[in-house]
Amino acid sequence: MRTREERRRPRVAVVGPFSGPRAAWGELLSGAVDSVRRAPVDWEFYDDRGDAEQGGARACEVVADGGFAAVVGHFNSLGARDALPVYREHRLPVLLPLATAPGLLDGSDGLALRLCSDDAGQAAAVVAACREQGYECLDVVHDGTGYGLRLAGLLREAAEPELSVGVHSEWRTIRGAAIALCGVHHGAAALLRSRAPVDPGQWVVATDDCDIPEFAELAGAAAEGVRVARLTGGPAAQVVAACAALAGALGKHPERRGERLVETVRGELACALDARGEPVNGSPGAGWEVLPVAAPPTPRDSFDVAVVGAGVVGRATAAEVAERGRSVALLDGAGDAASTVSGALVRAYEADIAERGRAIRSFQLLWGREERAAAHGFRRTGSLVLFGPGGRAAADEGVADLVAGGLAAEVLDIDDVTRRWPLIEGEGLEGAVWEPGGGYAVAAVALAAMTDRARRAGAHIVPGPAARTLADDAGSGVVVDGRLHAAAAVLAAGCGTPELLGEHWPAGHTARTKRIQYAVFERPAGTGSAPLPALVDLTTGMWARPDGLDAVLAGFPVEEWDVPPTTDSSLTATQIGLLRERVGPRLPFLTAARALTSVRGRDLYVSPAALLGPVPGLPRTVVAAGWSGSGFKSAPAAAEAAAELAAGLARRAALLRGHGPMPRSGAGRTRQPWPRPIR
Repeated sequence: MRTREERRRPRVAVVGPFSGPRAAWGELLSGAVDSVRRAPVDWEFYDDRGDAEQGGARACEVVADGGFAAVVGHFNSLGARDALPVYREHRLPVLLPLATAPGLLDGSDGLALRLCSDDAGQAAAVVAACREQGYECLDVVHDGTGYGLRLAGLLREAAEPELSVGVHSEWRTIRGAAIALCGVHHGAAALLRSRAPVDPGQWVVATDDCDIPEFAELAGAAAEGVRVARLTGGPAAQVVAACAALAGALGKHPERRGERLVETVRGELACALDARGEPVNGSPGAGWEVLPVAAPPTPRDSFDVAVVGAGVVGRATAAEVAERGRSVALLDGAGDAASTVSGALVRAYEADIAERGRAIRSFQLLWGREERAAAHGFRRTGSLVLFGPGGRAAADEGVADLVAGGLAAEVLDIDDVTRRWPLIEGEGLEGAVWEPGGGYAVAAVALAAMTDRARRAGAHIVPGPAARTLADDAGSGVVVDGRLHAAAAVLAAGCGTPELLGEHWPAGHTARTKRIQYAVFERPAGTGSAPLPALVDLTTGMWARPDGLDAVLAGFPVEEWDVPPTTDSSLTATQIGLLRERVGPRLPFLTAARALTSVRGRDLYVSPAALLGPVPGLPRTVVAAGWSGSGFKSAPAAAEAAAELAAGLARRAALLRGHGPMPRSGAGRTRQPWPRPIR
């Protein structure tokens, strides 16, 4: 029986294919809900088996319940088309993360938001990819389903008159033609297995329903060399973005419903939506990418590299290693990782030169790339780093480095700061470093996108509890938990890193777990016209950032050390009062603002600096840990460096075993290694 508190929690209906031939897509929905379980929201699943008729029936069941605040789903566009009028009649908001049929929001009355680009964009992206390869003919093969026929028609429309187009229900061999394979993933896999011999190097592009591991498993060897059209950043991140937006909106404002809730959800999203609720795309094909089909990983217990720790640095490292052509295992156990509750501020300016270099590189790799960053949940709000008297010279030096790295930045006098952002109190400050390209990421979305990237490159995701032991295998490799062997390992386990390294912890460095906590406050009307950017105050240590349209997330350093591994919890009234006391002098409006939600967790603090380099005494291990709550801004570059070091160790191990040099992948991909020894 639900408690009184649970009965007050807002409920969200999640509608999708949780059984039947398309159940693999339903796993994305259940996985996304798991990623936002900390939010005080109840998620209830309705199975439509990916069938249009059942989608309409489930919609009637949802509205008949009468107690839901919103809906996530439907996956099937035809089912969504039948369901949307039902939801509209009952003023129930709907988020559509993966329904891609054009015109789906017609008549939705502003109550539906679609996070993904539609199939007209998919068709444009496929045609553009074929033309870039020099093809003048496109042969479209469909599986006879409504989905396959609809996409075949869109491809014909997008290709003509630039390309010669033929549409068929059977596989044909047409010399010199690219082939577009349209259909649900099991039907497309059957067509692929039936194909006649094709010319070496001929392009075959499958449509987006095939962008799941099950497609490659069903197609087998026939999937080799096939490409697939997919939503930029991967479908998993799209679904997590929908769930995270609802979790954020209802977690802070559980009472909101209808149009007011839709407006609140819009403020939680990294992607821009137009008045109809459709993504704002800059060009035909925007929001889509064409990539090789990801081969399913084969069962194994020995790898080139094991990455221990699946926070933001670990996930990014696993992707980097896999993209270099190495077999890699990513040991999960990340349910309590600090990354999952991080405020995820992203900027390039850092006082420390090494960290500034990594942050600049991270913008070059990810955060400064508009579409890719948005797919990782990045919101570009701008960033301010406030400094006190005597800090101008360091700020000028740092800004010069940022500008040299291709990033926009400038030093502002404190009068300029308080004039542009009246919410900020400038007492005791001299100025600030302003980065218009800074902001913050929605942590759950960024982690999902990085996991997708790792999976696509062939990484094995090993579920289960966090690793407990790490041992050198007589100099020939590393054994994790006595069962998984790797030629090299990257240790990115956050708070678990000191225990795993044990006696091999680098001399001269101290490591302690420390409390991290923050609260989200309502931003009352009339508190200033300019929205706050992401904000760090070097004089007090406080930090803040926007959180949706009408809230501010704020925190400050807590002198609470050696924190045990406990479940994250909310702050007490006393703790929130102390937070107001510490942050209020810089953001005075927070002293009286209503606290909406709060988080209390822990992270690893390493002194004098984060560790990134080989581990003395463990010749096959690289450590990447100790970013003290600020790993998101540096993770792409830290992962690049850690992956390069680990790949080198694995290469040397292969040569010592007499296997010859290991293959490398990613030919043509420009890399700037950033290897750094442990400091």
